[in-house]
Amino acid sequence: MSKKKWIFLVLVPLVAIIGLLLIINNPEEEPESDPVIGPIINEPPEEEKSEEETPKEEKKEDKKDEKKEEEVTESVIEDVHIVGLGDSLTKGSGDKTKGGYIHPVSQYIQERSEESVSLKNFGIHGLPSKKLVPKVDEENVREHIEKADHIFITIGGNDILNIVEYNFFSLNMDLFETGKVRYRKNLFVIIQTIRALNPDANIYLIGMFNPFHNFFQDIKEIDGVIEDWNKTAELVADINDNTQYIPVDDIFIEEDSDELFANDKLHPNQKGYIKMANRIQEYLNLPEDE
Repeated sequence: MSKKKWIFLVLVPLVAIIGLLLIINNPEEEPESDPVIGPIINEPPEEEKSEEETPKEEKKEDKKDEKKEEEVTESVIEDVHIVGLGDSLTKGSGDKTKGGYIHPVSQYIQERSEESVSLKNFGIHGLPSKKLVPKVDEENVREHIEKADHIFITIGGNDILNIVEYNFFSLNMDLFETGKVRYRKNLFVIIQTIRALNPDANIYLIGMFNPFHNFFQDIKEIDGVIEDWNKTAELVADINDNTQYIPVDDIFIEEDSDELFANDKLHPNQKGYIKMANRIQEYLNLPEDE
């Protein structure tokens, strides 16, 4: 197929898609004020004062410093510590419960552990791989990576979306090839940085999927780009110790897989994330599996 014909086939349906992306995809959105979910198990609550015993000024101060109290829990790191890094898939965008894939996976690990489990989720909506490179070197992120037992990463989807968005009228396959090279370099630096901070953590690199497959099945080029970039991620995982690539693209092209997407048609809904979690659980390196 000639490049001109490929561009025509891709651009026509993507006109509506890019418009949608510009509205709903807010790049580099910072994590919510309470990015820490943990410990997974419930700790015994402290004894609370009755309303009669609590001074009004103290109650006012409690409300005023509510966010401050949430931030304090960020320092809580349990015996088994889980860290989420990457884009909106790790953040859980599209899931009304905000659990995404990482909460059910964390719960699964907790159920199979005799120790307390905690989770710190650094997922950011719209994050491309070039932004994750400096992110893993931030002081707060480094602290959690150093003490992590399991690190989950989703990254790369926004790299592809940005290529389409910023080269809308000059789109060709060479742009995706060049972008893939940059992605591979960024991914390698990210994994190496994590490994330098923590030689022993299990790193799980979760593959990408094509959210448009069910709507534009005739555009095989998009599936090809996703497959090619996933092979790159798998290669990076293979050349790094204790790093596991986990494919999920097939989950979202199965029969009735359109029911696995949120209203934005880009992110999984709760059902979709649960399927991702079930797949990830098959690849976990847990003590009982050793």
